[in-house]
Amino acid sequence: MKKKGLMRLLLSVLLFAPLALGQVVQADEASQANVESKEILHTEAVAKPSEPVSSVQQPAVLEVESKDSPDSVRPEKQEGELVTAEKPDASPETAASSLESPPLAWAQDASPETAASSLESPPLAWAQDASLAPSAVPATAKGQDLSAYTGSLSNPALADKELTLQEAVDELLKWAAVNESQLGTSAQDRVNLAKSMGMIDKEADLTARVQGSNLQTMYAVAKRLHDAYRAEKKAPLFLNGRAQPIFPYSSGAKEDKDYSYEKSDIVRFPVYVETDHDTDGDGKRDLVKAIVQLPKAVAQGDFKASTILEARPYVAGTLDENYVTLESLNLPTNGSYDMKSLHNKPAKRQPVSSMSSIDAAKKAKASDWYYYSPYEGIYDYENLNWYDYFLVRGYAFVSSAGLGTKGSEGFNTTGSDLEVEAFKNIVEWVNGKRTAYTDRTSNIEIKADWANGKVGMTGLSWAGTTTFGVATTGVEGLRTIVPAAGIASWYDYFNSQGTAYSNPPYSDLSWLSLYVSTRMLDQDDWASIWNKYADYINQLNKDQKAHGRNYSQVWRERDYTVNSGKIKTSALLVHGLNDHNVKTKQFELMYDVLKKAGQNVKLYLHQGDHVHPAAISRGYGIKANNQDFYDLLNTWFSHYLYDVKNDVGKLPAVLAQNNYDPNKWTSYDNWKSTNRLILTAKSKRLEETISSDYAAAGIDTSKRDETVSQASSKANMTFMTEVKEDTTIKGHIPVHFKAALAKGSGRNLQVNALLVDVSDEEFDVVGNGDTSDDSKAGDFWMGSNLSNLDVKNFATTKTKYKVIAKGWLNLANPESGYTPSSSEKSIKPQVGQFHDYTMYLQPNLYTVKKGHKLALVFNTYDPSDLTIKRQYAVTFKTDSISALVPTVEASRSQKADYVASALDTEYANLPEIIGEKLVAPEIREVPEYIFDRQVPQQEAPLVDLRGRRKEHVKGATDHVQQLGSQKVVPQVQQLASQPEASQVEQVAVQQAPASLPKTGSHSEKGMFYLGLVLLVSTLGISGLVKKYSHR
Repeated sequence: MKKKGLMRLLLSVLLFAPLALGQVVQADEASQANVESKEILHTEAVAKPSEPVSSVQQPAVLEVESKDSPDSVRPEKQEGELVTAEKPDASPETAASSLESPPLAWAQDASPETAASSLESPPLAWAQDASLAPSAVPATAKGQDLSAYTGSLSNPALADKELTLQEAVDELLKWAAVNESQLGTSAQDRVNLAKSMGMIDKEADLTARVQGSNLQTMYAVAKRLHDAYRAEKKAPLFLNGRAQPIFPYSSGAKEDKDYSYEKSDIVRFPVYVETDHDTDGDGKRDLVKAIVQLPKAVAQGDFKASTILEARPYVAGTLDENYVTLESLNLPTNGSYDMKSLHNKPAKRQPVSSMSSIDAAKKAKASDWYYYSPYEGIYDYENLNWYDYFLVRGYAFVSSAGLGTKGSEGFNTTGSDLEVEAFKNIVEWVNGKRTAYTDRTSNIEIKADWANGKVGMTGLSWAGTTTFGVATTGVEGLRTIVPAAGIASWYDYFNSQGTAYSNPPYSDLSWLSLYVSTRMLDQDDWASIWNKYADYINQLNKDQKAHGRNYSQVWRERDYTVNSGKIKTSALLVHGLNDHNVKTKQFELMYDVLKKAGQNVKLYLHQGDHVHPAAISRGYGIKANNQDFYDLLNTWFSHYLYDVKNDVGKLPAVLAQNNYDPNKWTSYDNWKSTNRLILTAKSKRLEETISSDYAAAGIDTSKRDETVSQASSKANMTFMTEVKEDTTIKGHIPVHFKAALAKGSGRNLQVNALLVDVSDEEFDVVGNGDTSDDSKAGDFWMGSNLSNLDVKNFATTKTKYKVIAKGWLNLANPESGYTPSSSEKSIKPQVGQFHDYTMYLQPNLYTVKKGHKLALVFNTYDPSDLTIKRQYAVTFKTDSISALVPTVEASRSQKADYVASALDTEYANLPEIIGEKLVAPEIREVPEYIFDRQVPQQEAPLVDLRGRRKEHVKGATDHVQQLGSQKVVPQVQQLASQPEASQVEQVAVQQAPASLPKTGSHSEKGMFYLGLVLLVSTLGISGLVKKYSHR
């Protein structure tokens, strides 16, 4: 076709196609509900089925009650090649039957009824010989109907009886099992297995009669289990989108004389992975010890297993936390060390021979992983049985304490790049790209001959930290991470905006290194390195203290947020909203970095403290909407490590436990919020001064938070505002103020702010994250012949106050922002010299009830962890104080009034400040995530912190201001005093990015104009490309 003809055709299409589409759009508009300005959230109660139907298609995801928006019900794009429907005997890498996982396309392309019907009655040929099929399907099933499938009944008395669901489950599972111990120890264990496989619905009435059509489906599932137990070559069984517990278990927690390969159903052995570096200076590359655990079928070659790795420095043992300084360990305190030598790379070892995993397991001794730790009073490895749930489902589990710990070589470097690299090397060994040895001296190589190369990392605290650290290396084979209370930035673990949370030694990196340096438990090993290790610790202390509490190279080596470019793993981030050890900012930093890297990331936020949702060591787990955490994790790992096609992509972006009712969980479409409750301080005095002398102010530091939330004193300022509607806070809280040192000197002059939920009457709220005394014994099902855990929930307490969030900064760091690296520079504060500060209170997801009050409190230092030697005082400009509280609800503005102390009789008699004019808080156009994206994304509006009086903002429109590490240009509009919420909302809307036009109104004209626009765009596209290519 000639160019002219082509252009005529193109113009016709551009002009007239939109007209035809107009009717379609108009019809579409009629079916859409109006979109509210509020953020979408979903709070659910699990619906009970009308009858106890079996449900092979039971969704394999966390079940939240959800009124999803049209976009939210669509499954996310699945990574990698997914398992397709195959025959039941196919290998796990290439097969999972249609019974295992309903296609994600159901969510879009078929109604639930249609989708369900396609699996409710699978062909009997899948499950049995055609000759055994009953000739007719009875309306209500009797025992003799079931025996037509199985050939017999374990309880003959049921032959002429109509079967209850419980009886049918018992009969079918007992028939399927080779040994009834595989099914657990109780009828409830069998019910839990049936629910896990999708044989029955999770809310089924076990006393109800079984319908004949449902019996067919139940049998089809049981037959899959029957065949898996008896397969000549065992393989994981995936039903209902998750791995099922078909492998037997035996404990490794035994003395050497009681443990053997032959007697164990789980194969265990140590390996020693060679790293790249020689951190201990012995002229050889460091070896790190790892303990491998496998189902015996894996070791015997029946199938290649996916691997769960926990990299946890504590597991090989720890020292007494009260005696882990150089002085208390009788080590020299005046040494120095060449830190560059830590990265020395000697020649690799040369293997002299090799050994198979089975042979290594046959020679292994239980004392390799089970020995008494004298300082802890327990047996290590402490996590030996924490992942038994996954071993009986066909996963391999590898555990390592890493550099500098008992059995390994090198120095522990507290989260540095060297520690991360060593754990990365274990992943490389699993996928065949690194050498490991059977011990530290023989140079006998051992390969991961049992592994399929796919690794998922998980763990709590330091073990959650290493998952994220290793993910930032981009190591091949690491498919997903599930960090629980992990650290993204070690700077922010020990510090906040230029100030330390606590005093030495607990504020020092060296403290944790010494705490886990259990090479000293082996006296011969310790004798070869103690002097060099002491020199290293001395140098680490010097390097850290050389910059005070500022961010420096020491912290950069332990800041994983700077390495987002290589990340290629999905992530399920788990954190307790009452965790005061690893604070909540850490999960938000991880979230931002993973989002920047374009990865699938979900948040699971519970109301606990520093605890895992499956707290094996404490003997309990928690449930969310009747799903225990390991069941969710099983679904997650089945998808990412075994490529099982399930509904994991439809998990909510955020699932959070309610702070008032821990039985209630709410899902959210995203973590970030563009709505703000803007609090502006109001006082009759333009300046207030507070002192660090709590005693002089009459404040008991053990009850400080409660006291300061009620009123101001000589040691605190308190501003309060009434909560006019239920308000859900979601995110971190920037607080702006102008302050100056009033008395004292030094470089660590902490200011601490709190946002507190206050009520005149006692209210119930989750306390400090402890669990309640109530529990459901054995309700956290483990499967196979494992013992179950109890199910507990977090305790609520009656109180008149609850701290929602805290923040800390150093007066010496006025330029410090939210990102870790923004705290590099400091000043020497001078008395009377004011500076602008923005403090970032820790993120939370917390609902405040209507009628309560929000108290914004300012103090000097936080006595909960920190002590000071010299008193100081700080003066605040009260008219500079404002807070941006991110909320689910629509934006609004409120005054927070100064609450004077009862002793401050002067305040009540002061006149109101006349002629006060407020400036509307500035609307900032900043990226959704705090780290710059590699590809420009749609920007979300944030509101500036600095609501000021008119006279203080002259020329502000020309001033470039900085928020964290980002420079933005302010946009200022003036409002009268006491702005209404609607005014602030209007400003926010005006400044927000343009939204898509609503469809349906004047569709023909609108679409005609759209055609013209498309025409112009087509003609001018080349010019636009040229124009923007030079930007």
